[in-house]
Amino acid sequence: MKTLSAFFVALLMGLPVSAQNFRQLRDVKVNETSLDLSKTDCTVIPRNAMHSRHRLRSLVLPQQLDSVGSQAFFACKGIGGRLRFPATTRVVEASAFNGCSKLRELSFEGTTRLAPFAFANCSGLRTVRLSALVPPICADNAFDGIDLRRVELIVPERARKDYRRAPGWRHFFAKKEMANVCRPEEILVPQPLTLKVFPEETFEEAAESGDKRKRIRHRPLRWADVIGVAAPQELNNEKLQAERILAERTAYMKVRRKTGPTIQLQLDSSLPNDEAYTLDISKKGVVLKGKTAAGVFRGLMTLEQLCIGNGTGARSEKIPALHIADQPRTPIRELMVDPVRHFIPFADLKAFVVEMARYKYNALHLHLVDDQGWRIEIKKYPQLTQKASDRVGMDDMPERISGFYTQAQMRELVRFAAQYHVMIIPEIELPGHEVAAVHCFPQLSCAKKPVPIRLTCGVSNELLCPAEPFVYEFLDNVLTELADVFPAPYVHLGGDEAGQPPLGAWSDCPACQELKRKEGFTENWQLQQYLFDRVIDRLKALKKTPMYWYEQEFKTIQPGCVVYAWRHGLTKMAIDAAVRNKAQIMLCPGEHCYLDYPQQRGDMPEVNWGMPVTTLQQTYRLDPAWGQDSTFVRQNLLGVSGTLWSECINSTERIYYQAFPRAAALAEAGWSYPSRRNYTDFLRRLRPLTDDQQRRGIAVNLSEGLKEK
Repeated sequence: MKTLSAFFVALLMGLPVSAQNFRQLRDVKVNETSLDLSKTDCTVIPRNAMHSRHRLRSLVLPQQLDSVGSQAFFACKGIGGRLRFPATTRVVEASAFNGCSKLRELSFEGTTRLAPFAFANCSGLRTVRLSALVPPICADNAFDGIDLRRVELIVPERARKDYRRAPGWRHFFAKKEMANVCRPEEILVPQPLTLKVFPEETFEEAAESGDKRKRIRHRPLRWADVIGVAAPQELNNEKLQAERILAERTAYMKVRRKTGPTIQLQLDSSLPNDEAYTLDISKKGVVLKGKTAAGVFRGLMTLEQLCIGNGTGARSEKIPALHIADQPRTPIRELMVDPVRHFIPFADLKAFVVEMARYKYNALHLHLVDDQGWRIEIKKYPQLTQKASDRVGMDDMPERISGFYTQAQMRELVRFAAQYHVMIIPEIELPGHEVAAVHCFPQLSCAKKPVPIRLTCGVSNELLCPAEPFVYEFLDNVLTELADVFPAPYVHLGGDEAGQPPLGAWSDCPACQELKRKEGFTENWQLQQYLFDRVIDRLKALKKTPMYWYEQEFKTIQPGCVVYAWRHGLTKMAIDAAVRNKAQIMLCPGEHCYLDYPQQRGDMPEVNWGMPVTTLQQTYRLDPAWGQDSTFVRQNLLGVSGTLWSECINSTERIYYQAFPRAAALAEAGWSYPSRRNYTDFLRRLRPLTDDQQRRGIAVNLSEGLKEK
């Protein structure tokens, strides 16, 4: 409580307010609805200071304010009324108030510089007042996502003409969109396997010496000329996506002309991979071919990025003639979210599927069970969600965290995600991380005693008891229901962090020791193998492929299983085990793929259990093959996974902040071939896409390589 006391002393006595104080107010004092900094000596409000603090209703800025950091009040949707920026305010950084939809009035007493998207999506804004005779520097997109026809700009009368011409401010008088210029080499993420852009005028080499070269014209496709989308019935879903792209991203105007360029979607069985596609664009239209509907969809995501162009937000008017042939390097590219530690509303899960599909991810891994809760309805055991889906607190964050998903909701999510060719992979846990289950059914554990739901992160010694018959009955029933709800070929069984020391709880269990004697075991890892063998046999009977986190305690891996290499420094050991046991492997080593880690020092989450930093460049540098040969890639490598454990992620906006842009880097690692990857080039291609995300109100971490230029 000392830190909290220091914070309130600072508010009352005018002492400096630190970034740590803001974190305490944002994540710990969660029920406070007002923040008055007028009596403090605070001059700098740091980045992410009150990020996505939805309960905040009123804000008074410091009297000597110098700067407001990027995303300081991002998605603080409750802040209403008027904000006064004193003359001392030098800058409001990128997306500082993005999504503060109830703000009504802004007043600037000095020459405050407004960075990109500083007040984007503040849809309730009605008045902006400025005192400066010289228009302050204002990014052209500072007020994107607002109907400025409804906003009154009040400036000194004699300066009005200057404001009318000034970047950013001119949009209050008449919206002037910057041109959307498509340079395909500067936009696509992941980078396609081949990309050829045709200059508008080229010359064909002469057949013989002395012959005249033939001039060839490659006219761009103009969207205003396009008359619609043509596709066979089996691509109806993809046709709807193409029509959405036309309507949202281009200058296409629905007309009744019978002739003109079209978007043609086709299936081509000769392509080498289920997700492979070719994309040809010319003045005659778009021809997009995929081996399957999934391939066509991946090509549509490429087409949408081409329409984003240089990221100005204007509709695409034309795209140069080009040819793309593309296919993924790895079969599965997934992101994992954790609704256990902090619950993720169902609608937000669906929205996340849409965003990850833009980067050609094809799997969403749902971590549904852990020590802190049980989030999936199991009809055989209603107690699981009745007793283990609601708690108060996560480490030092005291908010109430409750909710679970019904099976009907999960079936709906499966159907929805299928439209984006994303499969949903469910995960339960065993033998550890099962406190929530033991809380409901104490007989599952060795001690057979009730335990409370865990309110902190870390590792519990409450393990499922491999000598208890009810454990197998329980898991059989749970897995049977999950297999029915989730049609994906995979079910994840957990398997990580089974106590401290690992599996140590079984050494004190008489029933476990008796089972060891009966089976001729000498080590606890053999008990784990016994437990997993029985569960895996059941999963295979349900026609599911088992997945689990690799630990050193797994001395053997059953053929046909999938293991995840996740621990820092142990990736090669996991790879060797997979190869030795003829298993497949997903790469998600923490030093590259743990997206819940801070992207740089001092970044969110500022308070955690000692997380290392995983930079954008570290994520990008992941080699899915880990230096192994082509045989490993062909026989063992299944894909890559980015994890978003939510011990420290307490809002949906912060899921996006932790994920992007590192999820884009990981997508390129999993999709693009090594010869097509270059980090400097990636940053250049990424910038228009992060601009597009901010314009759409999505939190993006711009702390590395993507800061305002």
